This record gives sequence, C-alpha cells and structure tokens, in this order.
Amino acid sequence: MNKKELLEKIAPCSLMCHTCSAYEHGVISKTAKELSKYMEGIYEFYEKHSPKESEHFKIFQEELVKYSEGKCSGCRNREHHGCSIKDCFILDCTKERKIDYCGECAEFPCNKTQKIFEEEVYLQWLEGNQEIKNWGIEGFWEKNCEKPHYKIYKE
Repeated sequence: MNKKELLEKIAPCSLMCHTCSAYEHGVISKTAKELSKYMEGIYEFYEKHSPKESEHFKIFQEELVKYSEGKCSGCRNREHHGCSIKDCFILDCTKERKIDYCGECAEFPCNKTQKIFEEEVYLQWLEGNQEIKNWGIEGFWEKNCEKPHYKIYKE
C-alpha cells in the first residue's frame, strides 16, 4: 500500500480510521455492506417460515445498514460529522509541523494530548506513535490493520 493510502486509513494521532465504525471507507462499513448484500431477502424468508424469528433479522438488517453508511470521511479530513474526539487539535498540529503523525514530531510525546484523550486512548496514542517511530508507517500498518479499533475497552 502506498503512503497516500496509508494516510487515509491512519489518523495523524496513529489511531486507525480503517477499523473505526464511523469511517465511511473502513473495514466495518465495507463488511456491513457486503454482509447486507448477502442477507437480502432473509427477513422475508423468516417472516414466511418462522415469524417469531423474523423480527431479530429485521433489527439486524437495520443495524447493518446503519454500519454500512459510515458518516466520517477520516481524521485527515475536516468533515468528521461529530464522530471525532472533541477538541482534537492533532490534525492542525501535524500540518503546522509538516509531519504525518505525532510520532514523527521532535516533541513527541507532548503533554497536550493528555487533555483530550481518556486514559485508554492516550495509552493507545502513545504506543501507536512509538511503533511508528520504531518501525515506520508500513510496519505499524502491518501490525495493526486487523486489530479491533475498540478492543482497548475490553482489556
């Protein structure tokens, strides 16, 4: 994958737009679209053959449609539609410093991010940018492109 494609899939903070449920070009949106395509007609099938089960499929299909319509165009685009971290300054900061990621900054890690991130996200930011410093963006992508975006909340 070329650098331009990676920049679209990885936010300047190192969080993965690619695996975010709000990202319109992400894996969740694409997978929901694909699954929704294969489930076409399943509600009607169950409505006819097992009416008690049909409502579950209707709800599931409605959720798939919702996830397939990601509302965010990515953290490198100012059109977040309210899904980004409140008061996030990182895109402006990286542009001002002419870098792609916080981990490329001479001042990394700075203390300003602790004010906008909750602890789990701050630690993810710190680790992600350290990995970018150590392995480069391609190495970071290879390690993290299939890692669930929200797994930090489960740990």
